[in-house]
Amino acid sequence: MKSGKPEWAIIIDMLEKLDIVLFNRIVRRMIYYLYTLNIPEITELLEDLEKTIIPEKTDHVESKLYSNMPNPKINRGSLKNFSDKVFQIAGETILDDEITDQVKTWLSQERSRFLSIAFESQNIPLVDSREVLSRFIKIPKGELEMSPDDFVNLRVLLIRRFLSSNLNYINIAKHHILVKDFYRIAQRTIGPSKGSGKLGGKSAGLILGHEILRNEIKNDPDLKDVDVPKSWYITSDTITNFIHYNALEETTSLKYLETAEIRAGYPYLQQLFKNSFFPLEIISQLKNLLQEIGDKPIIVRSSSLLEDSFDAAFSGKYKSLFLANAGTNDENLSSLLDAISEIYASIFGPDPIEYRKERGLIDFQEEMGILLQEVVGNRVGDYFFPTYSGVAFSNNEFRWSPRIEREDGVVRMVAGLGTRAVDRVADDYPFLASPGKPGLRINITYEDKIRYAQKRADVLNLRTNEFETVELKPLIKNFGDKIKRIEDIISVDKNRDLSPPIGIMFDPSDSDTFVTFQKLTDTPHFLRKMDKILKILSKSFKSPVDVEFASDGEKLFILQCRPQVRSHSEMKVEIPENVDKEDVIIRADRYITTGVVKGIKYIVCVIPDEYNSLPTEDEMKKTAHIISDLNKKLPAKEFILIGPGRWGSRGDIKLGVQVTYSDIFNTSMLIELAYNKDGYTPELSFGTHFFQDMVESNIKYLPLYPDNEGTEFKFDKLKKLPNHLKEFYPDDRSMDKVIMVVSSDDMKNDSTISIIMNGETETALGFLE
Repeated sequence: MKSGKPEWAIIIDMLEKLDIVLFNRIVRRMIYYLYTLNIPEITELLEDLEKTIIPEKTDHVESKLYSNMPNPKINRGSLKNFSDKVFQIAGETILDDEITDQVKTWLSQERSRFLSIAFESQNIPLVDSREVLSRFIKIPKGELEMSPDDFVNLRVLLIRRFLSSNLNYINIAKHHILVKDFYRIAQRTIGPSKGSGKLGGKSAGLILGHEILRNEIKNDPDLKDVDVPKSWYITSDTITNFIHYNALEETTSLKYLETAEIRAGYPYLQQLFKNSFFPLEIISQLKNLLQEIGDKPIIVRSSSLLEDSFDAAFSGKYKSLFLANAGTNDENLSSLLDAISEIYASIFGPDPIEYRKERGLIDFQEEMGILLQEVVGNRVGDYFFPTYSGVAFSNNEFRWSPRIEREDGVVRMVAGLGTRAVDRVADDYPFLASPGKPGLRINITYEDKIRYAQKRADVLNLRTNEFETVELKPLIKNFGDKIKRIEDIISVDKNRDLSPPIGIMFDPSDSDTFVTFQKLTDTPHFLRKMDKILKILSKSFKSPVDVEFASDGEKLFILQCRPQVRSHSEMKVEIPENVDKEDVIIRADRYITTGVVKGIKYIVCVIPDEYNSLPTEDEMKKTAHIISDLNKKLPAKEFILIGPGRWGSRGDIKLGVQVTYSDIFNTSMLIELAYNKDGYTPELSFGTHFFQDMVESNIKYLPLYPDNEGTEFKFDKLKKLPNHLKEFYPDDRSMDKVIMVVSSDDMKNDSTISIIMNGETETALGFLE
């Protein structure tokens, strides 16, 4: 005999008897559903419930709404009556079939609730994460029922588990990274099976950037060749596992030592890590990874929890290491383990620890994830390298023309591996362009194009299994016809006329070539593509971004994506006109970035001729050590550094003082001198890790060309002043001729030095006041 009850009522009765928890969830969903349908009866019912637990205010009783007393609890019988009334209202205001369909949908959605339950614990082990994600993905599409709100909640839980707990990141990522994306990520994640570490900042940024761009690629033909390299992830708690496995727990307190102590002990600590062992569980997973990669070169990149975040970039603080991966299986595994352990050791290096101290992050329990990527590029002879690679920024903080706006961005790129784009090299130049103003170039004349063309490239030697720097001219002469899309990056010099090579008419062995990126940037496609990528990402990130990229000649691969370090540049700066000529120290009119430096009491100057005349590399290194020491002894932000060449560069030590961030972080400004007779030429270094450190730390930068008309530098006046270096090193006078420490008070009583820079008018003035 057929029951007179509708189907939904039978289901509700059964739930109330068999599963009261699920019954309560269905009641709650029905309340929300009726409320969204604007059913007045449900509103009245809810108001009655509120009156029951929160009495109205009378002359003798204050309302308990927002009071400091707990609200009264209704008994279970009253709660059951309330639930019955909810379904009574539903039965009286909605068709039975609609209620039945809705209840069935909610019950169907319960089938996938196990995933949310699992990830509500942020400590769910990696092995369990993979299992529940796999179980969820296997639910047939037609049988998967989830409300939009439940999907968002699930994505947030997964983001917090694998990627980041940063709310800025979560608010963006929840709109772009899907549950199925986490399934793919989990399959490519290595770590302790019972661990619950995250993937780290660099991995999180790349994953988010890729998913943002993936949606745009479908609709924009300009982006159809944009991709990311094949990537794998080692969880951040693997380093903790490694440290415990090798009884290295005492290293976690090293961060509280003085920077000089950390620097002194770091070489030994690095070797200690490189001679330690990995748990068999991790080794087994890495073996499987190498089998999947085959003989393709890989890059092992740091991805710490603090790295590449919205709060701190850590640009270049931790290591990224290339592996040719061209040996035997055992050799490749040994090289990979060695690279990972070296990156683990870098977490205890002087630069990142000083950086953390400066930003109040020293007490954070830093962990190091690892991002493993296939190197983008092709084999050319014994070498492997991309056709070109580089870094791009939404905001251009170092504009070479007043016509370039900050928002026009900048691209800094090189032929070969991108290390020469992000590291500052002493003896070479990258190519710079502005995606928003593609027609404005730094080098206009034939002479400048030749002089500032890139001369060397970083490559992987597959025969020797080594990272190498090679001369570009012989590389192009011998293998130019093997380099994909070489016509995009080189020009042939014919009677002082530079033009891209043309098809079969190009004979690299019989051509005088220079890396100019002429064809790539003269046609609008590449810079328009970069402009779109930067704008799309910055719009989603709600912040300017910087990305690393590389091209194999066919596709453009995004290697890294993170919020861009913001400068502290003043928006409007006026150069004072009433400064006495005797008080002027510096005047410049080339490559000026807007900024103001005031209250300077000391100038620390490395004298170019004396530095260049030092007979040994050790004495040149001693110069850097003294600069580092003065950085701690002089009052913070009350001194500026002046010296020859490219500071903080790798390569020929004669071409620049080899300092790092921890050696100069207290200075207010770095001024690099370029005298024509010395052959020094300060490079437009924006985009390098060294320059990013200066931007983030509000260290102003000025290249100074004393031999150029329009430039003034009263060096001879400074040389006549007392050198206060002897006060810091009374027992060591060996560097008195190389390094000067002069005081503003010696120039003028009770004075300080100010330097005002106006990027719009391309003028800078340093003076006493």
